[in-house]
Amino acid sequence: MTTISRPPVYKVALYQILLLLAVCAPVALVDSLIAGSILVGGLIQIGPQAWFARQAYKYIGSRQVAKVVQAMYLGETGKILLTAALFVATFILLGQLDFLTVFSAFIVMFPLQWVFTVSLLKQNR
Repeated sequence: MTTISRPPVYKVALYQILLLLAVCAPVALVDSLIAGSILVGGLIQIGPQAWFARQAYKYIGSRQVAKVVQAMYLGETGKILLTAALFVATFILLGQLDFLTVFSAFIVMFPLQWVFTVSLLKQNR
């Protein structure tokens, strides 16, 4: 039995999605192309990062350290491959998007992820 509890990392992705939808809804009233581009860019960051978080915190405890390390490597590899695949699919399948906005939304989601992660970890202390 471990005394270390799993951090609520799934909440980070949930908060990011809620904020992303809150931003996209009013933007969609003005320009649906930009709103769609923001949504796609944000989801390209959230999805693979959520995959990594799921993998990284699958195992807990010092007895499972080998599994923890392996899960982190697999999670990071999966995150990179998923991100690349999602960008390629976006470029091929969704050619009508504003790609500068897609990239901008993708990049903006990283500091938001850090802010949400830090605030959730502080709440869990």
